[in-house]
Amino acid sequence: MSTENHPDHPEQDKKKYHFKIDNTPYTWDQQFITGAEVRSVGPGIPESMDLFIKVKGKPGSLVANEDVIDLADAGIEKFYSQESSSSAGTN
Repeated sequence: MSTENHPDHPEQDKKKYHFKIDNTPYTWDQQFITGAEVRSVGPGIPESMDLFIKVKGKPGSLVANEDVIDLADAGIEKFYSQESSSSAGTN
């Protein structure tokens, strides 16, 4: 009977990535996150709502479930949700 030990990969040394959904901060332990994974974080975003990512100085960009976002990019990624019938960046 043996137990595997991984001293080269201690849990506390894993890099954490930060992002926000509707101004609520979250952490993720992987560099990449899909739109579907973003939708499942926190209370979740229903399929009846659109998911956008805000890039400074530009209007929001629609994020599809299969889109992959690199959380290592500069700054904190900011996601937001809107009713599907709304226009991006407006309330």
